[in-house]
Amino acid sequence: MAGQSRVMEPLGSRSVTEKRARRCFCGCGGNAEMGSWFVRGHDVTAATALRAVEALRLPHQLMSLGYGPERSVVEAAVQEAGWVRCPGCAYVGPSTAHTCTVGAPAGAQSPASPEDGLEQAREPAPLGPAAASLAESGAAKGRLLPRADDSTWEAVPLYLRQQLRGPAHQLVSPAQGPLTARENRRLLGAVRAASRMRMTGAHWVLLLTTGRESFGGPRSQRAQRLYEALEQVAAEYAAPGARPGRPAGSPC
Repeated sequence: MAGQSRVMEPLGSRSVTEKRARRCFCGCGGNAEMGSWFVRGHDVTAATALRAVEALRLPHQLMSLGYGPERSVVEAAVQEAGWVRCPGCAYVGPSTAHTCTVGAPAGAQSPASPEDGLEQAREPAPLGPAAASLAESGAAKGRLLPRADDSTWEAVPLYLRQQLRGPAHQLVSPAQGPLTARENRRLLGAVRAASRMRMTGAHWVLLLTTGRESFGGPRSQRAQRLYEALEQVAAEYAAPGARPGRPAGSPC
């Protein structure tokens, strides 16, 4: 009808002639300019968030995966891919790629981090005691784990990621039991990330320090297989903690 906006058609089918203001497709709640899908600059954030969540690219991939104005892909990256919201500025993204300079003197900003995904061909060393803390629960109980934002997590060997992928995929296909509880939403996101072999440091720390009961009931074979795989990762890649009176990493 004249004067009313036409329903948006898939890109490439014909030109989009939507006349009224459209909500930004990244899910921020803002209104995009006439003829635009996103608030200026938000397409870049949404594209990066989508790669972090599903390794895909924009905008009908967003639609096909259920993201858009009603469900923010950026929020999904925060919940499932370990992204952070900087309390000092408007930055949303990987914690290792940002240094907040709000209120800092000029020139105090740290140099930009290298691009994600650039892996060096070297044999990684097991996680050591530097900047690490002792895990008090989960598959890594009694072992030293770096902080979630430590770049050491990027060096976890491929075969250990592959070892987790199968059990993780089975556990969330579909998710059942404790994993569906609201309080385990972050854990469910971490298991899904493991099923795609796209874990961040936050995912690793959460998976390795969560108790067996949070993955599934005592009779759940799927939960048991994943937990055993996590125990194997901890045994091969996390250094044992110190005994009483003995420094971490010292010989027995």
